[in-house]
Amino acid sequence: MPNLYEALTWTIDEPQRPREYVFHDGGELLANVTRVPVRRQDDASVPYANPHAQYDETRVVLCVAGPDQTPYFYVDRTNDPMRPQPAHVVAPNGGHIGSVAVSTGGVKGVFKLMSGKQGGRYALLDAHGSQTALLTAPGLRNPHEEGTFTGPGGDQIATYQTGLSTYGDRRRRHTVRLLHPLPEPQRTLVLASLIGVELMIPAG
Repeated sequence: MPNLYEALTWTIDEPQRPREYVFHDGGELLANVTRVPVRRQDDASVPYANPHAQYDETRVVLCVAGPDQTPYFYVDRTNDPMRPQPAHVVAPNGGHIGSVAVSTGGVKGVFKLMSGKQGGRYALLDAHGSQTALLTAPGLRNPHEEGTFTGPGGDQIATYQTGLSTYGDRRRRHTVRLLHPLPEPQRTLVLASLIGVELMIPAG
């Protein structure tokens, strides 16, 4: 059975419920991504279950686990309407691996994004806040172009293509291709990155 950490190419699909995904390669299952129930802090004093919990996007925690249900890592993001929050990548033992954070690229980057010349940019940061990679999405003018991952030195380390999932018109599919094996924590952060970006997009 293939291992998520051995694959150089993988596809991420959202087949059923929003915020749940599968990683696969050529039809071979690599990992399942399921949502972990999270109790809101302000629910603690309420004597019954929150009837709106299934629609609550305040905080979303996803578990990325192998076919045998052994967790690889978690992706955890709290939504803040005032400023973009990173998606944190956490090890099964609770250790902080790193995060996926919006990177504006300065004033020039903002103008390129607004003009459609450049897509969103996301910094992949290790546990100490150092950038291990930069994810650049295609711009609105050319949405079917490849997205890229570049290393700290600007070298390209991976690409990805986004399209419609075969599971439904409102579902996205991302296919990632590494140019070569990556060291840790860069490898895990690349694996988690597109899930982290998905958590920054309102659930459809």
